[in-house]
Amino acid sequence: MEVIYLTQACVLLLAITGAITIGRSEEINAKSGSNATLSCPWIEDTVKWYGIYGHQYSSGKSILSSLPPSLQDRLDIWENDGYNLRITNVSGYDEGQYKCSSSNGTKYITMFLIVPPTSVLFDNVVQQYIKGNEDQLMNITCKSVGGNPLPSLQLSKNDKLLATTDNGPLVYTMQPSRIDDKSNLSCTANHSELSIPLSIESVLYLNLKTETVTMETIHTLYEFDVLNASCFATGGRPPTSFEWSLLGIYYNSSYLDVENISPNDTFNVKSVLSLEVHRSFDKRKLTCRAFDIIANDGIAKSQTIEVYYAPSINIKYQNLTTEDNIRQLICQPQGNPIIYKFYQWEHHSARGEKIRSLGSGSNEILNLPELDRTKRYQDTGIYKCFAENGIVGKEGNKTQSGSVFFVNEGLPQLSIYNPSELFCKLGGEGSLVVKFTSWPPPLNITWLKYEGNRNFNLQTSERYTMTETAAVIIDSFHDKKIHLDGYVAMLHINEVILEDYTNYTVQIQNEFGIKLFTFFLTDISKAQDQRMNNYENKGLFYGGPAVILTVFFIAAVAIALFIVWKKRSDCNYCRSSQDTYDISDNDINYKRQGSITEDVAEVQYCKYM
Repeated sequence: MEVIYLTQACVLLLAITGAITIGRSEEINAKSGSNATLSCPWIEDTVKWYGIYGHQYSSGKSILSSLPPSLQDRLDIWENDGYNLRITNVSGYDEGQYKCSSSNGTKYITMFLIVPPTSVLFDNVVQQYIKGNEDQLMNITCKSVGGNPLPSLQLSKNDKLLATTDNGPLVYTMQPSRIDDKSNLSCTANHSELSIPLSIESVLYLNLKTETVTMETIHTLYEFDVLNASCFATGGRPPTSFEWSLLGIYYNSSYLDVENISPNDTFNVKSVLSLEVHRSFDKRKLTCRAFDIIANDGIAKSQTIEVYYAPSINIKYQNLTTEDNIRQLICQPQGNPIIYKFYQWEHHSARGEKIRSLGSGSNEILNLPELDRTKRYQDTGIYKCFAENGIVGKEGNKTQSGSVFFVNEGLPQLSIYNPSELFCKLGGEGSLVVKFTSWPPPLNITWLKYEGNRNFNLQTSERYTMTETAAVIIDSFHDKKIHLDGYVAMLHINEVILEDYTNYTVQIQNEFGIKLFTFFLTDISKAQDQRMNNYENKGLFYGGPAVILTVFFIAAVAIALFIVWKKRSDCNYCRSSQDTYDISDNDINYKRQGSITEDVAEVQYCKYM
C-alpha cells in the first residue's frame, strides 16, 4: 500500500459551549490499484466516516453492512493512533472528498488518483511556428494536458535549457534577436507515472526588421521629364511596404518587386515612383519611407530634387503719373538655372500693335526714355520683357516673355485726329464728335456753347443730344498710328439754325483735372463762297485770268481728293440720321451709348477743313 500526503492545512479551533472542535483538510494521492489509508485522529465510538457523495461508510470500528458488497469488501477501519479508513484496490471511482467526523471535530480528506499527463503543448503556436517580433518582448508558454500531480516542465532552445518548473504551466519571457530566428524550441514534461518524458518541438519564427533602406541617386531633371525614383529595402520579413511623399502629397508605390519570396527567408523589396516633373518640384525634398510590421514610424530616405526649367517672367513696375521722374520697369525671370540672357523690350498697344523696341537688352532694367510731360501718356501700353536661361519651354522655345499693361496717368488726351473747324448745312443734322483717351477713366463730360458773349452749359433737349461712349479710337503714339481703348463724346444737333454757327467747347474731367477742346461750327455754303473769293484774289495777284483758272482747277482737284481721303479715313465727327454705329459692352463711369469703332461713321451734312 502506497499513499502520498500532499497538503495539510486549515486548522481551526472554535470554542463552542465549552467543547473544542478541530477542523482539518488534507489531500492525498494514490495510484490506481494500490491501497490507500485515510487517517482520522480520534479513537471513540462516535467516529463516523463519510465517503463519495456524502455516503456514510462506517460507525466506530465497523463498516456499514448497507454498502454495496464491491465497496464494502474493499473497506476496513484500521486502529493506529485513530480510526483510519483503509481502501484497497483504489480506482477512479474512489477519487473525491472524504470526511471523518466525531464529537471532537471533523476532518476532510480529498483523494486524487495519481495519473501521468496525456500531452504537452505550446500555447502560442501558429501554423507550426511560435511567432514573435525581433527585439520585442514575447512570452513562450509550455503546459501539460492532464496529470496528477502536475509534471515538471523544461523549456529548451537548440537543446540548451532555458527554464524549468515543478508545478503549473511554464511561462518564459524573452526578447529574441535576429540570431534567434528559426531556433528549435522544445518543451518536455517529466512525471512519476511516465517511463518516457513527453516532449513537443516548434520553431521560433520572427517578424524581422528591415535591415537597410537605400535610395537611388536622382540626377538633375528637366521640366516635363518623367521621374523614376527607386528605393531598396533588404532584410525584412514580411515584405517591406513603401510610401512616397513630395510637396505634402503622399503616393503609394507605383511599382513593386519582391525577391526571394519564401517563408523561411527575408525579403528584398524595390519600390519605384514615376511622376511627370514640374518646376514646383525644384529644391523640394522627395522622401521614401519603408514600413515593416515592427517599426511603426518606418525608415525614411530623402533627396532634394533639382529641376531645370525655362523661366516664367514677372515684371516689377508701378503705374505712374506725368509728374513722376523715375520711370522704370524691372524684368524678373524665375527659372533654373538662374543665369539669364536678356533681349530688347517691346512696347505694344492694348490691341497688340507694336509701337517700338526699347532698351539695350544687356540687363533686366528698362528706364523709359525722357519725354515731354505733355506726351508721357503715349508711354501707356503693354510692355514685354524677353529673356532665356538656355532651357527650352513647353512650347519648344528658349526665349520666354512676360508682359504687363503699364499706365502713365494724367489729364485726358484728345486724339490728334480731332478737327477744330466743322462745316454743316443750314437746316440739316450735325454731330460734333471728340475722341480722347483717359487714364484714369473720365468722371464728367460737359458741353459749352458760346452765345451772347458768354459760354453756357448745354442741356439735353429736343434739339441737342449729348452722349459719351467707350470706343476703339485711332491715335498716334511715338509716331505710330495705333488703335486704343478710348472714349467718344458727341453733341448732336437735330436741326442746324443760324444761332448754331458758333464756338462749342467740350470739357472732360478725370481725377487729374480738366481738359478743354473747342470746335467752331460754320455754314458750309459761306465757307465755299469765301474759299472761291480767296482763290480769285490770289489769281489776280499772281497774274491774269489764265493763271487764275489753272490754279483754281488744280486746287479744286486737290481739295476734292483731300476731302474724299479724309472722309474715308477720319471723318466721323458729323453724321446724318442714316449713320450706324457698332455697339460693344464696354462701359465708363457716366452716361454710355455703346462702343464706336473708327471706320463706320459717315459724314453727310458736316465737313471739316
